[in-house]
Amino acid sequence: MYAENHGLIGNYFFDPKFNEVYQLRDRSKVEDARFYGGEPIWVTAEKQGLRTASYFWVGTEAPIGDQQPSIWKRYDHDFPFEARIDSVIKWFRMPEQIRPRLVMLYFHEPDGAGHRYGPKSSETQIMVESMDSLLGSILTKIKYLDIYPDLNVVVTSDHGMAQTSFKRQIPLKKYIDMEYIKMEGSGPYSFLSSASINKLEDAYNTLRKIPHLTVYLKNDIPDRWHFKNHYRIKDLLVLADEGWTVVETDHGPLSYMSKGTHGYDNSLRSMHAIFLAQGPAFKINYSASVIKNIDIYPLIAHILKLESFPGIDGRLENVQGLLKQ
Repeated sequence: MYAENHGLIGNYFFDPKFNEVYQLRDRSKVEDARFYGGEPIWVTAEKQGLRTASYFWVGTEAPIGDQQPSIWKRYDHDFPFEARIDSVIKWFRMPEQIRPRLVMLYFHEPDGAGHRYGPKSSETQIMVESMDSLLGSILTKIKYLDIYPDLNVVVTSDHGMAQTSFKRQIPLKKYIDMEYIKMEGSGPYSFLSSASINKLEDAYNTLRKIPHLTVYLKNDIPDRWHFKNHYRIKDLLVLADEGWTVVETDHGPLSYMSKGTHGYDNSLRSMHAIFLAQGPAFKINYSASVIKNIDIYPLIAHILKLESFPGIDGRLENVQGLLKQ
């Protein structure tokens, strides 16, 4: 689903109905089903009698629709990658009556390296090669499973990464009076709101003149982003050009700042994610044009012979060409 429909508009946001802040580092919020709209694929599967399992997949720690995967793990950032893989292999060796039909496995790399060192750094290159080897390990180990001939594997991500620098900051406090402006988030974009319409209008009129910055009133946010029709999205969206960073105050060269990030215009090549698939359901040696992540839900639902949740935004016909049948 699009962000304006499922409601997770960022890793940090204020919910005016709950009068609470959601942030990824707060476990109580991550595990609070109230923040999640729509229906994830594992909930759809469990409701229709198919067991699922998750190793750190985002959202599975919350009982969305009073439902969680049959097997799930509370996130542990430092838990070894190989140990996660070994657990997944064990799940696939379970007796058929309790074996999960859908297993989701998450790794935080190379995202972590991309943020820390930048996507073009040698350190990130090394991490990408390491994760490529890890994928090779997965593909090797699953070949020894009895269910291997029936196993479909999908590799994907939710974003790309762009190079940033402390030399390319846009400190809003340099241009507008932040005393009456509430700023939500920083990085490629930020939301601004205020109890004073006049203060907000002044901020809008000033910031729209700033280089490397685009400012949208909520109703003017481009429809193609599907990022405005939700009550959690605030009055102004401030979006930086690729590689630039929106901050409240200037971060000097001695302050820590991410050297890579994501959240820019999703039409940029640097924001595109990976998608690989293999298995009996998929064509062999087939390359597709760009696909949308929202279409992965109906793709998986089709393979598992599930009836899709009616509120999804994805469409099977958009990715039907990936399949043998």
